Amino acid sequence: MVVLCVIVVLLMSYVMLMANLTGLNYSVARTQRERAALQDQTARLDEQIAALTSQDRLSAIAAKLGMRDAQTYAIVALPHAPRISQSRLALLSTLGGWLGSAR
Repeated sequence: MVVLCVIVVLLMSYVMLMANLTGLNYSVARTQRERAALQDQTARLDEQIAALTSQDRLSAIAAKLGMRDAQTYAIVALPHAPRISQSRLALLSTLGGWLGSAR
């Protein structure tokens, strides 16, 4: 009787392991199919990006909108922003910490 129980337990363990292995094999196959589909989609999207950003296409759209190359260029110099001293910056940071923790 004990030998029969041991055989049944071993057989059930084998069946469980095979079922688990089969499930993992299906999962790997599904993941490989998804990966291939994503690679195909990436290739299509790369081709679409290349087509949409081509210089010929953009030039044609710009011409249709009445755009043209600039004849003159302007360089604008912006004034420098005033520097904040470190002590003032530390004070603002401390106040911000207090106000942020009060919420």
